[in-house]
Amino acid sequence: MVETRQRHIPVMLAEVLQYLKPQKGEVYVDATFGNGGYTKAILDKADCKVIALDRDPNVRVRANEIKNMYGERFEFRAGQFGDFADLVPEKINGAVFDIGVSSMQLDDAERGFSFTKEAVLDMRMSCEGVSAADIVNTYSERELADIRISR
Repeated sequence: MVETRQRHIPVMLAEVLQYLKPQKGEVYVDATFGNGGYTKAILDKADCKVIALDRDPNVRVRANEIKNMYGERFEFRAGQFGDFADLVPEKINGAVFDIGVSSMQLDDAERGFSFTKEAVLDMRMSCEGVSAADIVNTYSERELADIRISR
């Protein structure tokens, strides 16, 4: 299959592969799938399986591309890495977490993460719920001070 979009190059990819040491028949988790760079590299390195997790619904197109390339060796599960134990109850041989905002989110002005592009402040990883713009424009000072991160 021809890849149709420019691909993000994962940071420290060589080091991740060096320490993960993908092996034939083993199962790995890419806990922050994003654009699938780690997943693809792991699958290319060994005849193994990768379970990919992500809460961003915009990654499904890429997940489907990788599923078409690798078949049963790849499985995508929608969710956030904080729910890892529930999303991945089976035994695995290793996992990679690339935690933070991805270039996919920063490069898309409509996602509202970028500091360099004019757009409404959105900042929702899952594209659901209250946007950052709604919070900063409607919450009182006390409500802003008392914000707690929840899942």
